[in-house]
Amino acid sequence: MKAISAVLYFLSQHPAWSFFIILAVFAGLAVLLRRLWLLVPGFLLGMANIFCASFLNAWFLQTWGTPGTAVVIQATQTNSTLNDQYIFEYAVIAKAGGKDVKTNFSSMSAAIWPIRNEILIPPPGQVFVTKYIPGYEENIVIMADESTYGKMRIIASNREAVDRARNQLAASPSNESYQEEYRQALQTFLSDPANRLDSVSIRQFSDALGQLKTAAPSP
Repeated sequence: MKAISAVLYFLSQHPAWSFFIILAVFAGLAVLLRRLWLLVPGFLLGMANIFCASFLNAWFLQTWGTPGTAVVIQATQTNSTLNDQYIFEYAVIAKAGGKDVKTNFSSMSAAIWPIRNEILIPPPGQVFVTKYIPGYEENIVIMADESTYGKMRIIASNREAVDRARNQLAASPSNESYQEEYRQALQTFLSDPANRLDSVSIRQFSDALGQLKTAAPSP
């Protein structure tokens, strides 16, 4: 497992070098076996590694890794961009096996689980949950949904239904269907254990639900 983790770390952290190494390996096989068509899968695999190595690394670490924690100590903006957004380099201190381990990753190379169509990096100074393979602690996967920053993003997403229903009711306060939709949105948010971390919203929404019940006409 240690060797696999080291290889995946190299592939994800050094995609350009990995591309040429993979291509060179397949080129060597093509010459040795006299099968020039091996250059094609070598090229495709090298290209796939550039975009998918971090995903494979994330899956491997979350499946076989040991839980740990880490914190970003510095975020540095680079001159490179991805989807019109600047790529950042992150210096990280990981807590693994009772020791501090210095490591780093970038917006492009970070291993994050679960895999989503967005890059969710913890803010500097905030501890987040990781997994790693003992013996090669530099390679970590960010367990987003188990970390505070990821949980708060989930809560923010859950709030959207409440905010929408509240704004809808504000546009037409006498609309009974809007009142009921707002009430259901509040109840759904309050009943979800994942939202308990946001004590401010829990208190505000509990008060709002109480006011709705008070304002409801008696049968």
